[in-house]
Amino acid sequence: MSSTSDKPYLTSSDLEMLQGVLDAAGYKAKIPASDEEVFNAAAMLLIRLFQEGVTSPAMLLRALEYHFGKPKKQPKPVTPVCNRYAIQGLPRDRRAVPPVNSTDG
Repeated sequence: MSSTSDKPYLTSSDLEMLQGVLDAAGYKAKIPASDEEVFNAAAMLLIRLFQEGVTSPAMLLRALEYHFGKPKKQPKPVTPVCNRYAIQGLPRDRRAVPPVNSTDG
């Protein structure tokens, strides 16, 4: 099996550039385990394209978006508009005791 690249190995600067492309595309190092296969496939695609002669970070980024689309961003946590007790009501031990009317008559 022959390689189209003159150098069969990647230098540390090559790997840093490829990692930068992955970071720019949104593939962070701390990706949940469910996305691990996608991350590995993206890294393998970049390495293959780089060894085939595509060395421009912009072109590599476009290739990632073409093959995988843009990664989903983590949803922002929802901040409730109302206090929890305004929605659920106060716990029994914190409720005020209603006044007793002694005027029965």
